[in-house]
Amino acid sequence: MRSAVPHLAAIFVLGACAWLAQWQVERADEKREIIERWNNRSPSALEALEQPFDLPQPVAGVGILDDDRQLLIDNRIRNRRMGVQVLTPLQLDDGRIFLVNRGWAPWPSRSAELPDPSVSEPVIEFRGVLNNPPGTGMQLGKAEIPHGRDWPVLATYFDHEALVELYGMVLQPAVIQLDPEHADHLTGDPWQVVTFGPDRHIGYAITWTSIALVVAAIWLVLTIRQLQRKHR
Repeated sequence: MRSAVPHLAAIFVLGACAWLAQWQVERADEKREIIERWNNRSPSALEALEQPFDLPQPVAGVGILDDDRQLLIDNRIRNRRMGVQVLTPLQLDDGRIFLVNRGWAPWPSRSAELPDPSVSEPVIEFRGVLNNPPGTGMQLGKAEIPHGRDWPVLATYFDHEALVELYGMVLQPAVIQLDPEHADHLTGDPWQVVTFGPDRHIGYAITWTSIALVVAAIWLVLTIRQLQRKHR
């Protein structure tokens, strides 16, 4: 039984590496699909879109920006400077509310006043991309969102369930990434389609495949030596 342990361990490692390599290849395919959809889809009228949204989706439309009730997503870094992402509610004619990600604003210290940038005018024509909310790391429980209704509200991440308590059931679970050329975009920085592209996933897949090959080679050599010792 003891002699079988190395073989079982080798089989387990090979299986795990094969699964991880395949998973990375699938993730690369997903990223390619997202990038292709981002590049090739024409803007849709936001008013015409219904849940579930097919994200990411270029959109355009007209709405009312309410800079009196802005949401700030904490711990966002730009050029090594601390700050927040500013999400401003946009109300459509049908009553639905989408949060518009206007980009980054500086917040250098906790003792400084929270940024609360105004908009150029309440009623705007906009273009952008309807996308998933700003990403974050590990989420433990609900986002920390104060309920004193003092605006702007600082949140650790986008938690739709918690934000409904602030904006009502009309709040939609997707966010509009405002066109960087729009006057109300705060920095003009282009949006990233994905955090990192398919090439990195393929690189990870190659790494896991290489590990599997090394383990297989070691296993083969040790197995041959073990058989040779038995036949002496």
